[in-house]
Amino acid sequence: MRRADMRRINWHGIMFCVAIAAAWELLSTLQIVSPRLFPPLSLILSHLIDLTVSGTLPQVLAQTLLRMLAGLIAASVVMVPLGIWAGRSQRLWLLISPTVESLRSLPPALVILPAMLLLGIGNSMKIFAVFFAAAFPLLLNTMDGVRAIPLMFIDTARTLRTGNRTMLFEVVVPAAAPGIFSGLKSAVPIAFIVAILAEMIGGTDGIGHFLMKSQRSFDIPQMYAATFATAVGGGVLAVILNCVESACLVWYSGWKRFSGRDCPPFPATNHRNTTKDRS
Repeated sequence: MRRADMRRINWHGIMFCVAIAAAWELLSTLQIVSPRLFPPLSLILSHLIDLTVSGTLPQVLAQTLLRMLAGLIAASVVMVPLGIWAGRSQRLWLLISPTVESLRSLPPALVILPAMLLLGIGNSMKIFAVFFAAAFPLLLNTMDGVRAIPLMFIDTARTLRTGNRTMLFEVVVPAAAPGIFSGLKSAVPIAFIVAILAEMIGGTDGIGHFLMKSQRSFDIPQMYAATFATAVGGGVLAVILNCVESACLVWYSGWKRFSGRDCPPFPATNHRNTTKDRS
């Protein structure tokens, strides 16, 4: 491994996690805390390995992720085009803004109960709950991304007599992509949480139901093992989304450097000297 790669590793964060793990193991082993409520970390890791090798944890985690992805894709298909339209049309935003502002103030978990009443406890309820949770971050961030497009882009395209279709797909959507990805990065963790909550409240499978079953049967090591697996799953989702964003927005960092957003301002002395030279 190169020295540059070694420097990029967050050694302080890794050591902090190791210190927490060692403290957990020590406190539980010495029975400073209750081993029934906080079993040794070695026992939890043993359960985590056994449940992973047997396929139990991958199966229930995959069920949750599939429901989350279904709701997230549905929200993206509906809300990203609506956000682009509302970002370019003030009339549309004035029409839908009262409804949007009223609904987005609701806690996403609150929608699970009426969804159970209307859709039952099957996949439809869970997918709808995820859809509702992810909808508003996607809508509002997409709108902000469209409204933040530099006028230079639009004016240049109009000067070249660009048609509406070309303007949308070759100017507006690429320029608003940073805002769209910002909405996705906000929506993914919320969607994951709501999918798990929906399974806890009205599910018969998935990681949320597995966690509730472990807690109710007082299988504490298994409960912690499922919790760690859920944390790993959320971390993997974040890494994947960051990689996709970096691959799709290669141009964005270069454009920011070119436009001077990442550059420090010129010193005041240089500006005065330049002014004197010109005069």
